[in-house]
Amino acid sequence: MELNKAPSKSPIKQEVRGTMLLAIMDKPETGNTLNSAMIQCMHKIVDRFEVDSAFKVLALCGQASIFCEGMDFNEATTTTVKDMSSLRTRILPFWQLLARFASVPKMVVSVIDGRVSAGGLGLAAASDLVISTNRSNFLLSELMFGLLPAIIAPFLVRRIGWQPAWRMTLTAKRLDAKEMRNLNLIDDLTDDLDNALRRLIIRANRMDTRAIGAAKEYFNALEPMDVIAERRAVDAICARIGDPQVMEGIRRFVHGNGLPWSKSS
Repeated sequence: MELNKAPSKSPIKQEVRGTMLLAIMDKPETGNTLNSAMIQCMHKIVDRFEVDSAFKVLALCGQASIFCEGMDFNEATTTTVKDMSSLRTRILPFWQLLARFASVPKMVVSVIDGRVSAGGLGLAAASDLVISTNRSNFLLSELMFGLLPAIIAPFLVRRIGWQPAWRMTLTAKRLDAKEMRNLNLIDDLTDDLDNALRRLIIRANRMDTRAIGAAKEYFNALEPMDVIAERRAVDAICARIGDPQVMEGIRRFVHGNGLPWSKSS
């Protein structure tokens, strides 16, 4: 007899607070990593947010001191990809998600209380506003794993500037919230996130949603994320993921058999 499988738990919980849709990444045990299920769920949430006129603000947050730790290495090392075209198909939705954050004609906010690494920085950089607690910290770790922050770099450079983004990439140094506030990644540094969100909703409710959309469209046109930027970003990360030596190092790290930059004996 075939048993019905229990429905899998959604990686993101949703709450409605007045005109705000709150999306809570709910996989802290795995670092809220950006696997295909997490990214697909985020796209569906943006779909809901975009079409429902009751919502003015989408707030993305984590829990248990974790916002998002980037790529899911377990999925990356166990998924069979036939060719480069298939790999591009798997990578493209993350770029599209960040582009949607930046272009959806409403306000998108990242609310951070804890660790942020790699792709998690992309979620923040693509948001319209970032609210963070003082205990949060931020790391671009891609080079340590033989990868590039190719998908997130265009959004990060646009937000904090070329040299700060390059320095974070090259040094892979974890920065605290005050440092990121000085770099303009964080817009509101506070230890009372609920109050910060409440004040933001009050301000958003005083604005015409159409005006917010028009403003986002205009400012995005000043530094557009076009098809050329998309192709360059996706090609760059696919080239690294498609390198067998890079993936072998990551696989070794996932299995606890050494750091990814260590050479095999």
